[in-house]
Formats: sequence, C-alpha cells, structure tokens
Amino acid sequence: MLRVPVLLLTPILALAACSGSEGGRSFSYRGVSAGMSLEQLQLAAAGSGGLECRPLIVVGLPADLLCYSPDTAVALVRYTGAVSTSDSTVPYVTVREILASPEAYGRLDREWGEPDTTVGSARRWNRGRWTVTADTAVDILTVWLADTVTDRLVAMASARELRGAGADTMPVFNDDVAVLDSLLADTSRGPAPLAARDLAEKPSVIQCSAVSPPETLAGVDGAVIVAYIVDTAGMVEPGSVRISQASHAGLIPAAIASVRSCRLRPGRLEGRPVRTALQQRVTFAPRDAPGE
Repeated sequence: MLRVPVLLLTPILALAACSGSEGGRSFSYRGVSAGMSLEQLQLAAAGSGGLECRPLIVVGLPADLLCYSPDTAVALVRYTGAVSTSDSTVPYVTVREILASPEAYGRLDREWGEPDTTVGSARRWNRGRWTVTADTAVDILTVWLADTVTDRLVAMASARELRGAGADTMPVFNDDVAVLDSLLADTSRGPAPLAARDLAEKPSVIQCSAVSPPETLAGVDGAVIVAYIVDTAGMVEPGSVRISQASHAGLIPAAIASVRSCRLRPGRLEGRPVRTALQQRVTFAPRDAPGE
C-alpha cells in the first residue's frame, strides 16, 4: 500500500563544507561519532532494530559497506553508517530521529557551542578536521557526523554510485544541497523558482495518484524524499523531479510517478502564484498491513 502524500516544505540548504584547522576531537551524538568502530555503531543501534548492511560504492571513498537501521514505523531513531571493512571503522554516520521537542538545537548548542554556519533550518559545526551538520526540517532531526574529507566525498557522490550494487533494497542518499540548489537555478520554464520556506502561502497538495511499488517490495515499510518544482498552475514540472533520499532504491520509480501525478495549490508571493521548489515525502507500507 502507498500512503500519499505528506508534503514536506524542507528548507533549501546552502552549507559550505569547510575543512578548518587540523586536529580536534570528533563530534558525538547519541553514542556515535565519525571514526568509531563498527562494533560501537552496532551497540548504539541495538535499540533501533539493529543494523542491515549492503555493499557501498562511492568513488574515492575507502568505506565499502553501508549499514543502517531498518526503516520501520516504530523506530523513532535510525542510524546509518559508511563502514570501511579493512579496519571496521565508520568514517561517516547519520542519526535521524523524530523531534520530541522544539529544543533540539538548544541541546546541540549547549554541547557544541554556536554553529559556524546557519542556513535555513540547517546548522554546521566544524572542529579541526571534523564536521557535523544538523537539520530539523519536517519535524525530523537529522545529524550527519564525518571528517571533512569523507564529508566532501559523500556530498559529491551521485545516487547512481550509491546504487552501484544494483540491489532494489539498498538505500539511496543523494546530496540534498546539490539537488535543491539545482532546482533553484532552473530557468527553463520561466523565472527561477523560490524556496517554499520563503513563501507565506506555500504549495499544498490537492490530489495525487497512488502508484504501487514493484512486487518485490510490496511487503516493506519505506519512504522516498523527492524534490521538484511546482509551476504557477499547481502542476509538477515533470523534468524537475529529483531524488534526495530513498529507503529502498526500488521504490524510486513508483514515488516519482506518484509525485508527477500530483495537483497542488501553487505557492504565492504577494498574492500571485510563483514557481516553487520544495520536497515531498512519499511513504510506502505493506499491502496487507492490518487496518489498511
């Protein structure tokens, strides 16, 4: 079954990766930090359903395994780590949790001090060769911890590279900054679109068609975050659809087809409709889920 859709007005980010000075100690959040061991990551993720691992192919990145918490409806905290099997270290780790309090950044500021960069809902801290980025968009706190070299490599990696293993069940993580920035620079159908966060009258979904996932993924809980442009008539510009994240690569075609079918109330600036860049989360649930 496909749950369609929850509209996410995720702010457009433009955070520059700064290497800072060498040295310093890595950031830590919920018991995980960049450079930790795979065993430590497994211990931290034990309460979130453990870890599943798949091969990872990113050009230039020594990590060759992607380990992540299962994408289930009951998990409030999820972990993802890029693992180097040669020494069982985790140079890049992500923690995502449903926000229980609007004071999330207050906790981080007390732990790490004032952020070095703030853009929209996102903040970045730098400490020597270590960096951490956090975002509270769509009521989810996401914290990315890495060393600056790995952070740049992952940011430049394409969805195709991350899907190199060819497994439909493999998660996809694209560079959100690059995806959304590319939409904001799009002038193919008129003036460049505005970010949804900058509008008092934001786009809202009127109707979308439900497109089923492939049979091989009919029994999974999953989600795809899609970025796109909605035009002044409230239609999705088909060529603008981009993938930011997906819990399973095989869900992407169904999510794109669903988003392209959507009709929306367009975003407005001073009462007039404008092209708007935004993100939308398309969620999937097992077809035979109780009560569905």
